Amino acid sequence: MKNNEHINKLTEAALNSLDGASRATAKPYLLTRLNARMKNAKESRWDSALKFISKPAVALAGLCLVIGINAIVVGYNYPEKTTVVSEEQYASVDEYSSSATVLNDIENIEP
Repeated sequence: MKNNEHINKLTEAALNSLDGASRATAKPYLLTRLNARMKNAKESRWDSALKFISKPAVALAGLCLVIGINAIVVGYNYPEKTTVVSEEQYASVDEYSSSATVLNDIENIEP
């Protein structure tokens, strides 16, 4: 009960603190000054660059350029499919595979 009364007092104090408040007023001619400042604002280089880049034609051309460069890089780095395997390479592969089966053979467990 004591806690509820304390909360109610705090709530009433918060609500009563707004009794003396009045509406905020702006300085005279504030809107006129803001409009004049926005009208006379100079456009920076970044603003003009972003306006140019955001044009659909420029954005599409940049996208096509990036995709084209990626296609060229993938095309040059793709390995060729023609490979020549000699008999010596097959022999070394056969020897390796037979030794691997002997080592992993469960039936030949010796201490």
